[in-house]
Amino acid sequence: MSTHKHILFYTGAQSRTGGTERACADTANMLAASGDYQVEILSEYGPAESPYPLHDDIVHESLYPERSHLGAVRGLWLFLRLLWVVVRKRPDVVVVVESIGFLPFLLPTLLCRRTRYLCWEHFNATSDLGVARRDTARRLAAHRADRIVVLSHEDRHYWERLHPAARERLSVVPNLNPLEHVVAERQALQSRESSAEQVADLRDAKSPRVAVAVGRLEPQKGFDLLLEAWAALPEATRDGWVLRIVGEGAERDALAAQAERLKITHQLQMPGQCRDIRREYAAADLFVLSSRFEGFGLVLVEALSCGVPCVSFACPAGPGEIIKHGVNGYLVAQGDVVAMTRQLDEVLGDEAVLDRLRANVDYGLDRFSRNTVEASWRTMLEGLEAPALLKVI
Repeated sequence: MSTHKHILFYTGAQSRTGGTERACADTANMLAASGDYQVEILSEYGPAESPYPLHDDIVHESLYPERSHLGAVRGLWLFLRLLWVVVRKRPDVVVVVESIGFLPFLLPTLLCRRTRYLCWEHFNATSDLGVARRDTARRLAAHRADRIVVLSHEDRHYWERLHPAARERLSVVPNLNPLEHVVAERQALQSRESSAEQVADLRDAKSPRVAVAVGRLEPQKGFDLLLEAWAALPEATRDGWVLRIVGEGAERDALAAQAERLKITHQLQMPGQCRDIRREYAAADLFVLSSRFEGFGLVLVEALSCGVPCVSFACPAGPGEIIKHGVNGYLVAQGDVVAMTRQLDEVLGDEAVLDRLRANVDYGLDRFSRNTVEASWRTMLEGLEAPALLKVI
């Protein structure tokens, strides 16, 4: 019998594309590759597939083939199914990916105390995304989870303020940088003087320059605010630049109509979803994050890893712990379109500013390296020593 600690990740639908699903795949892969953990992923719904490759040793299953309304009957059935999953699989640790998923683990946390339960927050404690049961699930986790993992110290403060019962069981572990290997490749290239000159020559030859933003086309990402800020830039600053918003979603038509109204369609590109996001970063001169809120802001880490400086709203939560203002990018007061325009004007209009930021893109990236993040997960998991199996199961 294997003595490896059995870790079960429970998520909404690993078959979706998004930051949560990518973080789940990256972390599960990291633990499985170490050889010290038996790792499974259980999706609530959708096919047992993942757009982000999974380690060969990871078992991925799904409870339901497709998503449906969580009514009273189906909700109760989900509670019972998850209780049976824990009883049957007997995992050492259940990692609930995204706090709303903790709600149906009420019964297991009461009855199956051999297993430890970890709630992994992927938004932040101030945002419920319009779903009241998300905060209900957080309150449950504050009392029943053995550990709550948040992605930033900022969100830890939010949890401590809004859910004080969780104070002693909070851990801060940022997301793993999926483009860490790019940092090493870029640094090796830049260390060779001739290659560095070639990169600079290519950058100077690019026409037009590109400011890129990446994310789902939905209100959370604040692309409407970005379009307003871009349109307010002096024409002389915008000349020779394009704004490229990479992603897909329900707001596409509204954003296109807004760009038409603002008369900036000739400078706006919306190519849709991209399977090779590294290619988008490689073609960019600046990354802009305009979100109203985030769980972490992994796209900032990705952009910096590819050598692209950033301008970001200081939204809750995460960007303020990735960007050092004036070093590897700039932070702008949350939602302040006028301030965003002013900051973009300074950066887009002055090559010396861009060069200075580019020279410091590696600042703090080691915090998101595999070695750092894996050590944090190991320390946390090894600290969850389960008590003896209760007689109720």
